[in-house]
Amino acid sequence: MNLSKQVFQFLVALSVVLSAIACTEQNSQKKHVGAHDATTPAIPDESDLIAIADTAYNGLTFKVYADAKLYNKYHTVYLQVRDKDGKPFNSSSLDYYPQMDMGLMKHGGPFEHPVALGEGWYRGAMVFIMADIPDMGPGWHLYTILETEGKKDTIAIKLPVSAAKTMRTMSSGTRDDSRVFISNLLPDTLKQGKHPIKFLMSRMEHHDFPPLDGYLIKLKTNMPAMGHGSSGNKDAESIGQGYYEGEINFSMAGQWEIIVELWKDGKKANQDDIKYQVYIFK
Repeated sequence: MNLSKQVFQFLVALSVVLSAIACTEQNSQKKHVGAHDATTPAIPDESDLIAIADTAYNGLTFKVYADAKLYNKYHTVYLQVRDKDGKPFNSSSLDYYPQMDMGLMKHGGPFEHPVALGEGWYRGAMVFIMADIPDMGPGWHLYTILETEGKKDTIAIKLPVSAAKTMRTMSSGTRDDSRVFISNLLPDTLKQGKHPIKFLMSRMEHHDFPPLDGYLIKLKTNMPAMGHGSSGNKDAESIGQGYYEGEINFSMAGQWEIIVELWKDGKKANQDDIKYQVYIFK
């Protein structure tokens, strides 16, 4: 592919997929989202997870698992590390973060520093703010930082990230916090009735994506086919570390929209429309 064509594809990808995100050449490891689960960490059952990737380095094997196949949305990502004898490798200094390599430029995304679960397992949440793009760089990697005998090594593990059929991470300009990213943690389909709803909001700060608190996420519902919404919705309030919780009500089966407004200091703050689609069954 010639350079001019690659540059053109790059610009198109930025405008369509990233919604005006400004990518940078380097990823930072500072100021990231905090733990979303206050329960005692538990060692996962491999049969409940999806194997994503694996690699070996300096006598250690690294296996990446996730809650589901990776799409451009919020995921919980697990890393299992074992030594050459197959024994669990536990380290209090192990860290990891996601980074997208688009060839010409690189950027990261919101993430949690991993929690050591024991038995060589580590867990952290992250948001892939775009999917891999064919013919435009190697794509997403999980960069794992490991310190042994006073020496730090960084291992890059390729992560395949596909385009989600239903968008769960949106972005918007705001009045006070520049561009923000809002991830809706609902699945694509739900049973009719009331459900808790959770969001993660992060601010884009150069190449960092620190968590963003201090907003009220106002919620409305709309069923396009019927021309009405639903009552009983509770706006999502901040619970810390960029997470927000509320309640949503889907009163009948069918296709619904969740319409989000970001409010701060009593005023609407989002400059772009934010809508999520969800299918409701009986």
